[in-house]
Amino acid sequence: MTSTGHRSLARADRLLDHVARSATAPTLTDLARVIGAPVSSTQDLVRELCVLGYLRVVDSRYRTGLRMHVLTVVAGAPSTAGVDYDDLVRLSRLVQAPVTLAALVGREVFYLDHAGPRAPTRLQVVADDHRPRPTLRTAAGRLLLALCDEPVRRRILGELAVADPVAARAFATELPLIRRHRIARSDGLADPDIAAVALPTTQPDIALMVTARRAPRGGRVPVLERAAQTLRAEIDQRGADTSEVPGTR
Repeated sequence: MTSTGHRSLARADRLLDHVARSATAPTLTDLARVIGAPVSSTQDLVRELCVLGYLRVVDSRYRTGLRMHVLTVVAGAPSTAGVDYDDLVRLSRLVQAPVTLAALVGREVFYLDHAGPRAPTRLQVVADDHRPRPTLRTAAGRLLLALCDEPVRRRILGELAVADPVAARAFATELPLIRRHRIARSDGLADPDIAAVALPTTQPDIALMVTARRAPRGGRVPVLERAAQTLRAEIDQRGADTSEVPGTR
């Protein structure tokens, strides 16, 4: 694909993300400002997205269309709306720790849902608003990137390494262990106060993550490790019994 094609895809992704997050449906001028492009070229891109069903226009303002929903239905894949929050609550009570459902989307991690004790406001808002998180500095991101197809992983890692070479080198060192044990940890990488452990579900690109306050001097947090062990046992048992775990519905 040409560099122009890559730029168009990146702009389309940014537009769709902006429309999805906007409390007030944006205008064409708003969208042009978001991607830093002339109104004329933005209009061409927006029209194509409308034709394909990714966007729809109402009173000269743009909203999300049904294309992604239809593709999800056609594929028979679960949607974000199908995640069972009550099950997350039960898991949180079982492991006695906050449990978060996370997804790798492109180069970023998004927290889809959360159950259990709420974190301080500055952290909780990340889950509540589904804000993108740095893949190489979150337990879920490091796990999901390690477990994805190698060509995809190389492409994503190559792009992430430009912005965060230190985290990229650390990830590359730990990659074999993460793949072997199917578990990833973050000890203050994304936030200096938080330690996290991520485990995979049976659905690609989806992980469960448990969190706890980071140890004052770093290192493993016993309560967090026990929670992760309990969560893994529960996931394995559900897989053996029903081949269904949270995030696979």
